Amino acid sequence: MNRRLLALLLSAAVLAVLAQPAAGRPPAGDWTFLRKDAFRHYACTVVERGGQLRIRTATFINGSDDARRHGIGVYAALARGGGAVVASRTDTDWRGQYIQMTLRGARPGDRLWMQGSYYGPARPWADGFRVAAITRC
Repeated sequence: MNRRLLALLLSAAVLAVLAQPAAGRPPAGDWTFLRKDAFRHYACTVVERGGQLRIRTATFINGSDDARRHGIGVYAALARGGGAVVASRTDTDWRGQYIQMTLRGARPGDRLWMQGSYYGPARPWADGFRVAAITRC
């Protein structure tokens, strides 16, 4: 009897987990999780002709539906060397549960920083994620 009850409880717990929406998950494909603030930020790289890298980003709204109402989006920047920002973008267009952006011209030694745009620009060279460590799409 105890085994049956335990099996029933375990099955219910597994089904509850499987029935939950894909909260906090990146879009389909291979992505690197970068960080979490009010949102969840992911990135992957694409190698273009000539060896240049293109960074694809995806930010999951993570249940922060107020972001839509208040026009809050995502800021992303690529920094190189001593901190020179070589590319940056801000977007507030939530499509479904995500904002996706592309940054071109990245190099393996560059650092990527992403955050909710409610902060204002950051010092991306201080805490960025190394481009070489980001998964290829």
